[in-house]
Amino acid sequence: MTDRAYESASSEDEVCCIIGQAVIELSDEHQPVNKSTLSLKLLAMADRDRDDERVLLYWIARKAISKPHQLNIGVQGWR
Repeated sequence: MTDRAYESASSEDEVCCIIGQAVIELSDEHQPVNKSTLSLKLLAMADRDRDDERVLLYWIARKAISKPHQLNIGVQGWR
């Protein structure tokens, strides 16, 4: 496996975890979970984070939920 393939798989896992964390936070706040609220939550999470690489992952996660058919991140059902 190449380093690039490892980084891609790792990023995909992180994007999935970020989306999951956003869903959990919305649920904890008794907020509805839909594309709009999830996108706003991810934006707020990105705004709080100081790590530029993670901020990029928040933006990728936002794109994944808003336009899943345009992303090819290797998760079944997201193509």
